[in-house]
Amino acid sequence: MALTVAASNTCEQINIVANYYSATTSAVLTFGAFNSSGSNILNITSPNFTVTSNSGAINYPLLVSDLSLTNGVVTIVSYINGAEKDRKSVLLGCNIDCCLAKLTNELIDCACDCPKCASSLAKAQKVMLLLKSAEYSLSQSNLKPNTLQTGYITDAHNKYTKAKEVCDNSCGCDC
Repeated sequence: MALTVAASNTCEQINIVANYYSATTSAVLTFGAFNSSGSNILNITSPNFTVTSNSGAINYPLLVSDLSLTNGVVTIVSYINGAEKDRKSVLLGCNIDCCLAKLTNELIDCACDCPKCASSLAKAQKVMLLLKSAEYSLSQSNLKPNTLQTGYITDAHNKYTKAKEVCDNSCGCDC
């Protein structure tokens, strides 16, 4: 029995795979979506899926447009007959990817080893390290029991927020 979540490369959807079974009777599976502070961000009613002893994995592509946020840490919670079963988190960081692309373009355009290039490189390194560290925190969170995930999620949110702050000072593509 497992829940996995992954953001699409374009951050337009969160791919949810729930592999549960009900040994004796059918059960109802639904999902919720929450931000890093625990607030519900799902603007639609989750569909109901029937889980049986032979139902297999359920794939649900949750559109990010159905959420009240488009970037940041999102936690998906699965419910069986209304009771929380599992939770996994994912980072929607396409706005940071946009910033990194802009900084990389600045570096490509640099023809010398001047202070401007050094500044762009340092900023790109800082953003990349923060983003990768946030992703790592979430991967660690997803390995822990539900009750032990909060610290990792907070850490990932703080790192994402710092990366966004660095990008906001230089990004020209809606970061």
